[in-house]
Amino acid sequence: MKNSRSTSALILLIALISCDITPVGVGVWEISIETDAGNQYATWTITDKPGLTISGDTDVLVEEIDLAGSRVTWSTDALVFLNTSPAERVNFRGTVDGNRIAGTVFTQQGNYTVNGTRQ
Repeated sequence: MKNSRSTSALILLIALISCDITPVGVGVWEISIETDAGNQYATWTITDKPGLTISGDTDVLVEEIDLAGSRVTWSTDALVFLNTSPAERVNFRGTVDGNRIAGTVFTQQGNYTVNGTRQ
């Protein structure tokens, strides 16, 4: 009986691992970033590869992105992020709750609150 349960549990675990579950952060997001100079707006397109394209005044392709459960984290060297110059490292940590995303962008210039809604 114990062997049967272990075998059943192992089969279930293998079946769950092989499922192609789309991370909750995947989608198109309308983003607002609160800065000292006022809100900046962008569209984030998160794919399940995972990948991220930030569209606004310029487009930024982010390749360093992690989607883990409801958490979204990414890092990139941004050339024109928040009108900074020269390029600097930019990081984001946030969470998805239904059709909302919230978190913080961390830059050398300061930290900025991010809020967004899924489109």
